[in-house]
Amino acid sequence: MKVENMTPQPYIPNKQKFLRLYETLKHSIESGVYKDGQKLPTEIELADQHHLSRPTVAKALDMLRKEGMIERISGIGTFVRLRSNTELNNFGLLIPGLGETEIFESICGHMSHLAQLKKFNLIWNGSMQEDASMRREHIEQLANHYIEQHIDGVFFTPLELTSEKDPVNQNIVRLFDQAGIPVILMDRDIVSFPLRSRYDLVGVDNFRLGYILTKHLLDQGCRKIKFIARPYSAPTVQLRIFGFQQALQEAQVHSFPEDIFIEDVESPDFTERLLANTERPGILCANDTTASRLMYGLTNQGYKIPEDVKVAGVDDIKYANYLRVPLTTYKQPCKDIAKAAVDMMLSRIVEPNQKSRTVYLDGELIIRKSTGK
Repeated sequence: MKVENMTPQPYIPNKQKFLRLYETLKHSIESGVYKDGQKLPTEIELADQHHLSRPTVAKALDMLRKEGMIERISGIGTFVRLRSNTELNNFGLLIPGLGETEIFESICGHMSHLAQLKKFNLIWNGSMQEDASMRREHIEQLANHYIEQHIDGVFFTPLELTSEKDPVNQNIVRLFDQAGIPVILMDRDIVSFPLRSRYDLVGVDNFRLGYILTKHLLDQGCRKIKFIARPYSAPTVQLRIFGFQQALQEAQVHSFPEDIFIEDVESPDFTERLLANTERPGILCANDTTASRLMYGLTNQGYKIPEDVKVAGVDDIKYANYLRVPLTTYKQPCKDIAKAAVDMMLSRIVEPNQKSRTVYLDGELIIRKSTGK
């Protein structure tokens, strides 16, 4: 039987209780009992040690957090953080497609806001070079620049849309590894599914995305659905294809390899080959940019959307709702991606040797006229 400590405790008003714990913990931190970077006991442990309630402990910890003495990382714990304003962590963004894909502008914006809240510096760098070789060279230069700056961590969106993407991406993370700089991958991995690299990764659930969009096209009456993506797309596209195929299989709709087009929609005779021997198909595009180009070509050739062809994309870019025919799409959870990536980085800084983690988030199906709304 558990024997309770029967020593009478003096009555202290609640306000004084959390202030006393605050002062005790602050003294322990300043005197070196708890060192910079050390993990503090949990709220439950502190409550038991000091005979306090958890809300009282939480108030004391919140005071220490506001003073910049501790940092609380969701799902990980509370850590001592003794940094002056000039000693903030410096994290870099390395995004080859910055300016080309709108979702990254949104993600970067949310991360910039989080930098102010969580007290770190965020440095933006990307490449808007249209030429593939120039973009590769620029990204490698930026990676070396970050290393020379002794940056504390990098959020990296791997290069795509070039035949050299795989060796370039592998080389970039190797350079960061050699410099001891942690890397958080955003949106995509540096290897193709089912392989998985050893780096933390956060992005949308691309399999579910492909599945939901395909099921929507089936629900709109499409008995033939085709998938379009650009050559050398990121590994995320393959996951979207798997989701596309799974939805067709469950609906008992036959899918053939020739229903997947990995090419430029503006290539010669593309529309003719896409719609050959097909009546009123549904077309799932790997992103909104591809979908908008396809729709432009279709309407110029006299096809009506959605009467003759139904089209869906991915990303919900700004102009998707303002096309001649508003585009059905899947909206990526940019704010949630930004928060998850930042939390991952802060956790990785605290515990560098922890196992790699993968966070896949759900977005939202946005139904518009291009699929018959």
